[in-house]
Amino acid sequence: MRSFERTRQPVPMKTAEAINQMIRDHNLKPGDQLPSQRELSVDLGVSRASLREALSMLETLGLISVQPGRGVFVAEEREAANTASAWRFDEQYSLREVFELRRSIEGSAAALAVTHMTPADIETIDTMCREIEAAAIERNVVTVAENDVRFHDFIFERCGNRLLQDIQTQVRRLLVESQQVPMAERARLVETAVEHRRLVEAFRARNPDATRSAMEQHIRGSAGRAGLFL
Repeated sequence: MRSFERTRQPVPMKTAEAINQMIRDHNLKPGDQLPSQRELSVDLGVSRASLREALSMLETLGLISVQPGRGVFVAEEREAANTASAWRFDEQYSLREVFELRRSIEGSAAALAVTHMTPADIETIDTMCREIEAAAIERNVVTVAENDVRFHDFIFERCGNRLLQDIQTQVRRLLVESQQVPMAERARLVETAVEHRRLVEAFRARNPDATRSAMEQHIRGSAGRAGLFL
């Protein structure tokens, strides 16, 4: 079983947080230009590969626009009708196909995980949920996204089914991207927080059917915020 480490933070995620904080600290507005990628890489002390991954995440979340030959700019907030346009994997799978897969495997993983979670595990997901709630109120989409990924990873880690875990590992990049696309509409981040709170309460009640239902409702809600209806 993979272990969940709350203190471990991938470099691209840490870099995305730093860039997001830069935008907030300097009160940058849509259309404002960020330093060049070379400058960002040096200033943040990260490799160009990690920086590119961070910028890709921020672009999916609707915070920036990377314009080849021009630079990196703060983006206008996308509305629901335009969020699906950020999906980068159409040549492989449609965003709808990924959400349909998520509804199936994540509902099953949640129903299984509820039978394996310890009281300490419940407190772990409750902590992540509270961080999502606080960040959603502030419209801090990067912090919401970070804890959302940890929340869903943790459920797979505790589901006790190695095949489900292997499937999640193989398609994790697609799953994570599908989690982030709907968050570009920051006015609806609170909906994400509410859905995670329902999940935590279902886990706390030790009810597999309710947990499966809460996860499936969350997946449908997330798809809806991306302009898709399952």
